[in-house]
Amino acid sequence: MSVFDKFLAGWSFRGSTPDYAVGDVLEVMVTGVEDGGGAGGGTAVARIGDSTLRIEGASADAVDTRVLVEVESWDESAHRGVGTYRETVGESAF
Repeated sequence: MSVFDKFLAGWSFRGSTPDYAVGDVLEVMVTGVEDGGGAGGGTAVARIGDSTLRIEGASADAVDTRVLVEVESWDESAHRGVGTYRETVGESAF
């Protein structure tokens, strides 16, 4: 094994479409709202690469906050899923 091979051992590229399993708990940034983001509210959404996770139970003002979400369902082919809000863990750095 060359020095270069040793240096690169264990490295891998992260894809833009991650996959999750039911029950995974993720810390994500809420990036927007789907389904009527006006006065009626809507469902909070986190975009992770090219994947989308709808967050059930998040408050209407959750956009731009970091939250813990438990994955309830995940469609690997569409890279979409639904999760349940657990708690807010931080604010945006913007």
